[in-house]
Amino acid sequence: MNQKYIITGGPGTGKTSIINELKKRGFNCIDEVSREIIADQIQRGGTILPWENQIAFENKIANLRAKQYLSSAVNGICFFDRSVLDCVAYLKLSNLKTTPEIINNIKKCNFNSTVFYTPIWEEIYKNDNERKEDIEMSTKIQQNILETYTSEGYKLIEIPKFAIT
Repeated sequence: MNQKYIITGGPGTGKTSIINELKKRGFNCIDEVSREIIADQIQRGGTILPWENQIAFENKIANLRAKQYLSSAVNGICFFDRSVLDCVAYLKLSNLKTTPEIINNIKKCNFNSTVFYTPIWEEIYKNDNERKEDIEMSTKIQQNILETYTSEGYKLIEIPKFAIT
């Protein structure tokens, strides 16, 4: 049985907090890479940013996510903070086509057909240097993500909203 699970959802919905808690409990988890890339690009004055060159940004993210997948443990449960499919959802939102590079990276990754998602949660939503979307845009992103995963045959399970204890 495939035990590589995706946790996805709109920006600022608690995915990383869940991943961090799963790590504390001894689970193998793969971190999200987009915030690091955005912070690095801002620091360096680069343009591989979602608001500057979204196609280059999503290609870079897809390459890194596929590399993370391929380097993850073959056996055992592993949780991923997003997947390459999230890149497709973000591109669709901007009416941009999925690149051949992203399609190729999707083919490299075979996840469990059950995907967990964190719903929009206004009470915990915060903007910062890397997260510029407002709650309205985050809601649109979430809808695109859910539609993208559903169209690819994944079964979505909503993670309930509650404090991690």
